Amino acid sequence: MEQAVEQQEVGKEELASVTQIVLGMIKTSKGLRIYLPNNPVLIGFISDLGTRMTVHLARYGELTLDVEQFALRYQGAVVYENKDPKESMASRLHADGIRTVFFDQGVEPAEIVAFLGVVGFERPSSDDDVVTQLWERNLQHIGYLTEDDFTDPYLLRDAENADQQRDALERIRQELVQQPPPPPRMIPKHLLMLSAEEEAWLRKAVDFEGRCNGLDDVIGILAAILGEIQEPELFADFTAILGNLTVNLVVAGDIAHALKLAQFLDRLQKLPTTAPEQRQQLAAALAAILSDSTVQVLKVALDSSEASIDYVQLKELLLILGIPSLGAICELLGRVEKLKVRKLIVEVLVELGQDNPAVFEPFLSDPRWYLVRNVVLILSLIGTPAALKMILGLISHREPRIRREVLGFLERTSDAKAKTYVLKYLRDESSALRIKALQVLTRERLPFALKPVVALVGADDFQERPLEEKKEIFLALGELGQESVLPMLREQLLKRYWFQKGNEKESVQLALLGLGRIRSKAALELLEEARGQKKGGEIRSMLDQAIASHAARQRTPGGAR
Repeated sequence: MEQAVEQQEVGKEELASVTQIVLGMIKTSKGLRIYLPNNPVLIGFISDLGTRMTVHLARYGELTLDVEQFALRYQGAVVYENKDPKESMASRLHADGIRTVFFDQGVEPAEIVAFLGVVGFERPSSDDDVVTQLWERNLQHIGYLTEDDFTDPYLLRDAENADQQRDALERIRQELVQQPPPPPRMIPKHLLMLSAEEEAWLRKAVDFEGRCNGLDDVIGILAAILGEIQEPELFADFTAILGNLTVNLVVAGDIAHALKLAQFLDRLQKLPTTAPEQRQQLAAALAAILSDSTVQVLKVALDSSEASIDYVQLKELLLILGIPSLGAICELLGRVEKLKVRKLIVEVLVELGQDNPAVFEPFLSDPRWYLVRNVVLILSLIGTPAALKMILGLISHREPRIRREVLGFLERTSDAKAKTYVLKYLRDESSALRIKALQVLTRERLPFALKPVVALVGADDFQERPLEEKKEIFLALGELGQESVLPMLREQLLKRYWFQKGNEKESVQLALLGLGRIRSKAALELLEEARGQKKGGEIRSMLDQAIASHAARQRTPGGAR
């Protein structure tokens, strides 16, 4: 009840002032860990804390904080609480025996910084305790009471009211101020004894600390600060710091920590409480993570046989960076050589463009053929009508490697309408692509291709085509036309070249290729007719071999149509 009365006596404004001062101490102590002394951000933290402390002391007088194991109280009201021993300022004070801390009027920012430099950090085991370090610094306007100070008989017996206790504390404090600082006092050994549970927890904590990466703490501190900052300029500064740190982590190949930072920036950007201007700054920081220089360094890391990069984390990072980094991701795809990585990046881009393949349209006119080729592959995997339309626009692309990629898509697609576009390749300027198109038409036995193939045989430029291409034309002719093309093949087979034996041999060879695809009795009869007219030599041997092969197919079950 006494504590409840005391809390009622503390005004809301006074309590709010103390709370802001304590929060300022926590923020400044974190800043002392990560900033140099001349950093503007740290200077701002210290200045703000000094101003708040000066105003409070002038208005309300001395500031006294009671120290508990995990909390700080002001006249009974909790103004700070943190149950993590590694991070709790109260825990560090309490563990070294300090039970009360007070700040007098006239305290300087330098004194506050010195105080936080001692109590704001978890000290290495080799360092002196908090009491010793504070005593060495001889802070004139900051005092404290330790466990041993409360051995005053008056404090140990029951007091009639809270005022008597406060008077006793004031008497002790005044006595300490008038005398030189006492030497540090050792905490009684019985206070350091741990229970079995506490010892087990402590061992686990030490083990965990040994396995921790200091970078995790830095990321946690920066993220915590950015999450609490309201000032526009400070928010922009810390966003830039986190963005640059993420870039450096990517360049170093530390995808795991880069992913943590990118996830935090992405979540903060999507929070409804984040202001529009702050969202733009966060989006810009994410978009800047992948640049041309970053991609080049990352490419080397990904292709290195010694790299230990988690591909699942890499995929998640690229998905977070998303559409704003589409160009850089495509560029990375074009540069990496390791097949597993390329497959992963393709999966990422397919997922990013699944709902709107038009995002890839600007890259289809890129002068780098390999980038366009990769985009064609991605569009083919997306496979929507919109993606198909974008691919078909590249059939006449000036780069044959791009046209080959499009033809590969037409070969793989199950879209019957798309197959008709294979016919356009029969007039392609590349003989290799014309041959590839004929092979596709022949293998898939597309009936609409017969008429264009017949037209190729009768074209004026047929004789100028490479022999390999002519062979593919007649193979397609026989496969697609079957008995309907026998008259054309008969003319080709029986044509005589009186003074051009080489041309006659080629004509017979082409006709035999077409007849070899027709598994009917009429084809065999035509071969026997031709053998009767050819009186020996190499052509006769070719006919004998064709007849034997045809007869063997006829004897094979399912060999005849």
